Amino acid sequence: MKHSVGTQQGKAQISFALIVCINFIVSSIIITGIVFGVKGYVSDTKAAYESITCCRSICSNCIFTLHTFTTVLPWACVVIFFVGICLAIYKTFFLLFRNYSFIRSLPSISIENHPKLKSIANSAQVSHQLMLLDNNELRSAFTLGLLKPKVYLSLGICSYLTEKEILAVILHEIHHKKNKDPLKLFVIQILYALNFFLPVNRYLLHLFSSASEKAADDNAIYFSKEPLELASALVKLCKSNRATKLYPLAISFKGQNIVEDRIRRLLEPQMAPSCFARTSLYSSCLLSLFIAVILCLSLICKFFTPAHPGDCKTKTCHMIKCG
Repeated sequence: MKHSVGTQQGKAQISFALIVCINFIVSSIIITGIVFGVKGYVSDTKAAYESITCCRSICSNCIFTLHTFTTVLPWACVVIFFVGICLAIYKTFFLLFRNYSFIRSLPSISIENHPKLKSIANSAQVSHQLMLLDNNELRSAFTLGLLKPKVYLSLGICSYLTEKEILAVILHEIHHKKNKDPLKLFVIQILYALNFFLPVNRYLLHLFSSASEKAADDNAIYFSKEPLELASALVKLCKSNRATKLYPLAISFKGQNIVEDRIRRLLEPQMAPSCFARTSLYSSCLLSLFIAVILCLSLICKFFTPAHPGDCKTKTCHMIKCG
């Protein structure tokens, strides 16, 4: 099982590194193109406008030309990029505010006030890493915090699960805390919002979520030796009508299929590991590459288009005669 922990954690690390590298490269190219080409976009737009309207009325023949298209295309790329920036800023403040409000709405108490949880935490030597939420209605356990993550358990989950199930859940969350998964997930979601036009981001987000959850499951099993207890805890939490997300940061990402896959994996450890459809991987990668190339080329397309200044005296724009 230790090898399995390393395997799943390796997948999570690779998916995180891929999404960071891909988005960094695409964003760097787009930013560089905009910074060095914005003056040219402005001058080209001004020249195109003067050519189109030099006949003292808008010439339809001059609008639908390659020159006009290559003038408009870079601005479309600029708009898409700034929409991504706005979405990333919104996502950042939304996640931070939502999680801050969520924690502030749930007062915490010392685990010293809960003998059962204290005994479990001491047996696992993690008592100093736990925060107990004073809420009997909430049945939830999650890891929260970017630089210094903490493991939160509610009073509701402590009374709802057995001692072995609670221990399995704690060990699962401790793995998330140790690997700073909330911070990684936060970074991924910001990049996902920034480059919303890249389909591969969604695939990598799904891959990271699945691999990190399975790695945490394997870590819990390795130390507790109780895979069925963890599976039982997952089933109970799924059946309850309470918020059972491991990450409030991941509330916007639908991971029900991941939970079902985790339960099957715990109940049938000998089954072949599930894999994502290769067609989905290839199609998302090819589509993302196509979109990224189009956006990047749109920033430099004017260099491949010969300049043909308009001539208002002959009523000619871009080598086309105005009717």
